[in-house]
Amino acid sequence: MTETSNAPLFTYGSLMVGKHNHQQYLAGKIFGTGLPGRIKGKLYDLPYKGYPAVLAGDDWVYGEVFELKSFQETITAMDKMEHFYGEDMTKNEYQRRFTKIYIWNETKQAYCDERVAYCYHYVVENDARFAKESVYLPHGDWHEVRSKENIS
Repeated sequence: MTETSNAPLFTYGSLMVGKHNHQQYLAGKIFGTGLPGRIKGKLYDLPYKGYPAVLAGDDWVYGEVFELKSFQETITAMDKMEHFYGEDMTKNEYQRRFTKIYIWNETKQAYCDERVAYCYHYVVENDARFAKESVYLPHGDWHEVRSKENIS
């Protein structure tokens, strides 16, 4: 896949349907409504920032997969929001990477459809507060945490 391809996007936080950044960055800019999906990683809540972070790991992290209508226009706006300035730039808050995703198959009632999608991975080295203030979410579902807190 190339940078200009209409690659799908895996979201696990504020870009999911019903969350505060979905309306601004994805509403009307995606095909359909998105599909349930998951990736391998470790999920953390960053309560001091109001959004989550994914790091490398072997847990399941749950979210949604979207096909973007206008890839370059949409991804450029999202890169700005996610503080992604380019591949491995030292000031990045997130790295946008191709990641293997598993999409929920309703017929089979399982996460069995594999694809590669873009996903924003957190650059923990740039966050001095992470070690003391982040909250590990072993169940891998930030939406569940924020729903219980009644925060979108």
